[in-house]
Amino acid sequence: MALAENEEYEASVVENELVDELAPLLSNGTEPALYKTISRRSDAGDLPPDDADLELAKQKQEQVRTADSTSGVYATISVLLLGVFVSQTDQSLVLTANASWIISAYILAQCVAQPLYGKLSDIYGRKACLQTSYFLFTVGAAGTGLGQTMGQVIAARAIQGCGAAGMTAMVSIIVTDLVPLHEVATLRSYINVLQTTGRSCGGVIGGALTQALGSRWAFLVQVPPSIVAMLLVQWRLHMPSKHSSNLSIAEKVKRVDFAGAIFPCATIFSKYAWGSNVITVMGLVFAIMFVAFIVSAKLATEPIFPLRMMGQYPVWTNYLLCALQVLVQSQPKPKPAAAGAYLIPAFMGNTVGGLISGYWIKYTGRYKWPTVVAPFLSIITMILCYTTWNGHTDLLAALAVLPGGMAAGMMSSSSFVGLAAGVSEEDMAVAGSGLYLFFNLGAIAGSSAGSAVYQTTLKSGLQEAVKDLPEGQTIMQRALESITYVQNASEQIRERIVPAFVNSFHRVNLLEMSFAVLCLFVARISQQTGLKRSQG
Repeated sequence: MALAENEEYEASVVENELVDELAPLLSNGTEPALYKTISRRSDAGDLPPDDADLELAKQKQEQVRTADSTSGVYATISVLLLGVFVSQTDQSLVLTANASWIISAYILAQCVAQPLYGKLSDIYGRKACLQTSYFLFTVGAAGTGLGQTMGQVIAARAIQGCGAAGMTAMVSIIVTDLVPLHEVATLRSYINVLQTTGRSCGGVIGGALTQALGSRWAFLVQVPPSIVAMLLVQWRLHMPSKHSSNLSIAEKVKRVDFAGAIFPCATIFSKYAWGSNVITVMGLVFAIMFVAFIVSAKLATEPIFPLRMMGQYPVWTNYLLCALQVLVQSQPKPKPAAAGAYLIPAFMGNTVGGLISGYWIKYTGRYKWPTVVAPFLSIITMILCYTTWNGHTDLLAALAVLPGGMAAGMMSSSSFVGLAAGVSEEDMAVAGSGLYLFFNLGAIAGSSAGSAVYQTTLKSGLQEAVKDLPEGQTIMQRALESITYVQNASEQIRERIVPAFVNSFHRVNLLEMSFAVLCLFVARISQQTGLKRSQG
């Protein structure tokens, strides 16, 4: 019996020793480990950090790095906005000079150079192309102000137009390189505010300088801020090097599709002659140059504008949206007496619409809603103008264009984001510069179409209104040539001819409404790609 008890005791001791050997060194029980307890009671420097401390420190470092990076990016972009303001000031500044050839040379050169900047920035770099655009704009402004002959002035304006083509387009392209896509819409709205402010200030500045110092100073005044913009960009803008930076100058030149640049040039030039007596010849030139451009784009190794991009759904839909929205806005230029009646509400609406669209896209990650709402607002504007603008435009009637201005601002932000979301990174620069080209072409086509409808309807309306008057033909000619004559005419004559002007304007409203409906259809079928939402 004693032997059995002794064996049982020894077995128990062995089992306890085995349990002690297998037990963990640190307890997982309810009592806290000494390490954990001390780390919570001691100063941070007394003990090595645990995993939670390391993770918290890592998050703080990332937040600081992100904040520094974001502040640096926004500081860089704020520097770029000066050039945007200067280039857009010129758009309305030259209207005061009132020289059609000077204006035409600028617009033509701008349209020709617009598609080049995207591809050239891929080859030579964003900063080099932006600085080149500033340099051309500055030289052109100085040449226009100092030119001694009309030929010199026209040539200088063409150079300035080539520079202006890149001053806004390159900034938008650079923005897409520097910030996430959901932030692009907000920054685009800021760019749009600067564009609108520049256009609204340009006429005032140009008029004051022309009256006080002469028309040359309307151009020379642009030189100092352009130089300042160049210096700020050189100091602040730092872009990563492209893979083509190792190529020689000759190899880079070989990559430029010069034929593809020449053929669109002739195509765009022919658009301006459609209302002339040689319309058949210019139409033939347009067709030949268009075919030549297609052929050159297929044969070139790196075309200025790859044709495959027009087969991409986001590209052609957003190009159409931009062109159609500008078509809706474009109408015969207002006379000075009517300009103030609706330009200010339109500019205000443009600013508000751009900001609303930008922040909506930033915080929701969705850009199709502003794209669809914009044509609706344009249609509302056309209806309001049709019903309220009857020859006596008061303050309430002037506000009718406010929704139209909002539509333009909203479409400017949403269409650019839609394009950027739908194309690959390597195509963004080319696609972005093409978008600005369609902005310009839409403005040209809309202004031409609206003016054609307005002038044709007005002439026939005036003929009908004064056909029974002895001096009816003279009255009609003077009314067509000068709005001042209409304002100072007798009450009897005004009662006859003013309805003809109102009817012509309403015809333009109907034309613009048809463009807005088409724009709404394209917006409805456009695609939506989910974007990352801002957490701020």
